[in-house]
Amino acid sequence: MKTVQDWVLDIRKEAMSDITPDRAATLLHTLSALLGSVNEMYQRLTGKYEKISQARANAKASDEYENKLKMEALVSVVQELINSMKYVIKNKLQEQREVSY
Repeated sequence: MKTVQDWVLDIRKEAMSDITPDRAATLLHTLSALLGSVNEMYQRLTGKYEKISQARANAKASDEYENKLKMEALVSVVQELINSMKYVIKNKLQEQREVSY
């Protein structure tokens, strides 16, 4: 079963190739759905991290904090990919319009 990170990596690789506006729109749709999942995962990890008591913080904080940082980075990557897909769609459609004239 693919993880969210696997999905993002696959989309990221595909986004670096020459894709059509339709494919970019499909990837944008997928990324938007993934962003919801990533945000849920981030909220859960944040909640877990914040619930650690001070007495146990030294034992657990490093792993929980590292996971939280990884999830923050993943949120950022997904958001940037969404912005990139929007840009690709806009440019590809503009190219098609220019060719039509």
